[in-house]
Parts: sequence; structure tokens; C-alpha cells
Amino acid sequence: MKLSLVPLRALVAGILLSLAACSGASDGGTALKVGDQLHALQSSLDVSGEGKPADYRIEWANFVGGPPIIAAQTGGSLDVGWMAETPLIFAQAAGSPVKVVAVSRTIEGGGSPYALVVKPDSPIRSIADLRGRSVSFMKGTVLHYFVARLLDRQGLSLKDIRTVQATGFGTGLLDKGAADAITIGEPYLTQALDAGKIRVLASGTPPNTPGLFYLVASDAALADPAKAKAIGDLVARAARATRWQREHVAEAAPALARRYNVDTRTAEKILRRAPAAYVSIDDAVVAAHQDEADLFFKEGLIRKKLDVSWIFDRRYDSIVAAQEAAK
Repeated sequence: MKLSLVPLRALVAGILLSLAACSGASDGGTALKVGDQLHALQSSLDVSGEGKPADYRIEWANFVGGPPIIAAQTGGSLDVGWMAETPLIFAQAAGSPVKVVAVSRTIEGGGSPYALVVKPDSPIRSIADLRGRSVSFMKGTVLHYFVARLLDRQGLSLKDIRTVQATGFGTGLLDKGAADAITIGEPYLTQALDAGKIRVLASGTPPNTPGLFYLVASDAALADPAKAKAIGDLVARAARATRWQREHVAEAAPALARRYNVDTRTAEKILRRAPAAYVSIDDAVVAAHQDEADLFFKEGLIRKKLDVSWIFDRRYDSIVAAQEAAK
């Protein structure tokens, strides 16, 4: 089975057209076009006071999953995208002109914003019980890797289950019996747990996934001096915003509650579940990404074994380190 980013370009174009008027940016100067998911990055910057750079403007567009963001970058419609790590495996395999420029990861002892879940009364009690069962996830995303990794650790593979393409973010497929187990992320994870609708079979915490999220820049943007400088500033802002949100949960919760349309108490739970920090692109990050690529090669999801080191651009590492070290 192969995944291709090409068919997503038509979807990307439609999304960009529908969101082009929503960026709120002024005309003139350098524009950095940033692909977000569920307004997560934008909301984090805004609530922490980092959302309005002085020397350039950010034009936001929102997507579902990392693959369409990479497709938009490949097509020249986006400069930067925010996503988990898995789409970069397929991007590198496809020769997409993008690089990882900054990495955040769940802090040690933290949780995960996603999980593999079943109904509370499901007979499935372990990953081994998934053999022959239907499992839903969005292909090409970190949830794809999450399931593959869980199975591999039990001596199973994706061929041992019936895969169901996720059609949304909630519990619909589970509720309708269209899948025996589903991957689910926030805010639906916390809401469904509080409602007693699901039982967690496995969390996305390490070692089930590395707990990484990436800022990804197009090669074209990195080759443009003005945009490359703006990307460095965006990296700094994202790192500061993530730290601020981690250290000021009560203050950050109302903005998250509005974004997700949940109450403040639920928003605080979401923020506390998976605190994160930006980190340098060190050997541990590259090794975790390499392990992921190797598993997808083993599963036959990419055609050749990758050396993932070239997908990383470390020019902004000193900026990241400075934000976490600042008092």
C-alpha cells in the first residue's frame, strides 16, 4: 500500500480559497503563509501574546491533518505548516521540498493528546485482541503510525487488522459499530472519557509514539532571506507560546475552551494532559523519526529505506534553546 500526496492538492486549493479572506492580515511587507490544524498554533500564539509580529504578517489557513499541508507547501501555497511527525515520512519518500525546522515534544511524564479507544463494554482488552478487528485511523498521520507501532510491539502488523479510514474526529464510527476500535484526539478524547463513552486501550505516550510535533517549512521559503528570517521569528514565538501555555494553564484555558467549544474545566484537562516544550533537533529526535520511517518501510508503506537526517534543518536550534532558557 502506498500513500500519495498528489490527490490532496484539489482539496488543499479549495480550503485555501475558502480561508484566504480569514487571515486578518494587512497588506504590504513579508507574508508568511502558515498551515494550521483546528487553529491550534494560532490560538496558542494569540493567547500568549505572540500572535502579532511587527516585521511581517502571518496569513493563516486551516487543514485536517498534515498530508494536505505538505501538499499545499509542495504546490507553493504555504510556507510553513504545523503537524505531528508522521506526514514527513511520506513527504521524504515522495521527494516533497520541505524541511522540519522546529520540534516540540511532550515533556517527560506527560500524557498524549490522542489514544486508541474502544467502547467500555468491548471484549477487546489488549492490542493482541485487535487481530482480525476493524480499527479506524487517518492514513498518513501520526495516528497511522500509532496503530502500526502498537501492533508491531505485539508481533503483529497492519495486515492483521481491518483498517477503516477515519471520516471525522469524534466517536461516530465507534458509536455506529463501523469500527471495533478508533483513534481519537482532543477535545473529543477528554469529552468522551468524561461522558464514559470510551475505554482507553493505549495512549499515544512514548514509547507508543515519540510525542513529537513539527514546524515544517518549504524549501522555497527557506531559500527566501526575508521569509527565512520570519520563520526564525515564528519558531521563537511558537516556543515561547508553548512554554507560556504550559506554565499558565488557568490563563490559557478560556481561549482553548472557545476554540474547541468546551467548558473551561475541560480545556484545563486538555492542557494538563499533554504539556509540551520545544527542543533542539538532536540525535534523539532524529533517531525517533528514523525508527518511524523504518517501521513504515517494514510494513511496505514506503518503497525504500530512508535516511531521515536530511529532512531536518537545524538552523533555528539556537533560537529554540534561547526561549526555553529565558527567565
